[in-house]
Amino acid sequence: MSKPQDRQDEIDSTAAEWVVRLEGAPLTLSERQALESWLQADPAHAETLAEARAALGQMDALRAAPELASKRHVPSWPAADEFPRRRHNRMRIWAPAAALAACLLLFIAASVLWFGNPGTLLLADHRTAPGEIRTVELSDGSTILLGPASAIAVRYSDNDRAVELLEGVAYFTAIPREQAGGRPFTVMAAGGTAQALGTRFQVERTGDAVIVTVTEHKVEVALGGAAVKLSPGEAVRYAPGNPGKGTLGKVRTVSLEQSLAWQRGRLIFDRVPLDEAMAALNRYRHGRILIADPELATRSVSGVFDPNHPDEVLRRIAGELGVEHVEIPPLLTLLR
Repeated sequence: MSKPQDRQDEIDSTAAEWVVRLEGAPLTLSERQALESWLQADPAHAETLAEARAALGQMDALRAAPELASKRHVPSWPAADEFPRRRHNRMRIWAPAAALAACLLLFIAASVLWFGNPGTLLLADHRTAPGEIRTVELSDGSTILLGPASAIAVRYSDNDRAVELLEGVAYFTAIPREQAGGRPFTVMAAGGTAQALGTRFQVERTGDAVIVTVTEHKVEVALGGAAVKLSPGEAVRYAPGNPGKGTLGKVRTVSLEQSLAWQRGRLIFDRVPLDEAMAALNRYRHGRILIADPELATRSVSGVFDPNHPDEVLRRIAGELGVEHVEIPPLLTLLR
């Protein structure tokens, strides 16, 4: 049987891994099930997740005492009868380093949940904070309305005008090809492309999928070897996968009022799965909303909401669905 401290160390390690995994792409169904099983296995698991908040204070203490991070110890080769004592001393020496490493891991995870994916920070040419909407003008005169907590990388060349949507939602008004030296305008997202055959369209990375919606002229959406052309008022959803194995959905007619509501400071959901609704709401708040129950993630949400008060929206949706939401401030909110 494991000693109590060994057991706690295992819980701490697992909790830190979960916090880090939550910073990237939304959890898959199997991951959500695994996390739910882990949380239900022991009340201490949820408590340990909450301790991530304390990492911020611990890092402040470390900054006030930097000598803990700067100490080095290079022991001389011990005599044979000194090995037990030296081993004990090494454990004492490395204990602060191990604690520091754990604090750093939790601090990085907390920073990711609060500020966003560090990979996106490095790749993005333009990005917005939660709740911020900003217009970006490109060198050819095309414009992008960048939604909250969104990021793009601009990859213009002599032969192509390419923009990669790294996260979030963006509305593109592209200068026609003939006015840009014959260069096509293409938006890349999660392994697929949307090439403008006209001027105005929206690309949104929501949950584990991408949705392309056209408001003017036509757009060709391609994923792997499949492609479709969209007309105004039409949208298509695609999900990334292994190279050449993603799924390109069927073209469908959509409500542009609903799809573009974020531009007017509103979120409109019409029988939208809860996980997609929470992905949209997450763009207006720091931290992350986690849906513990996979079945709950598929339940429908409908209504018109003011995202400028995201916590109130969350309470309203949770109340209407009759689900419990547990705050683990400032990092996580758990719906179950």
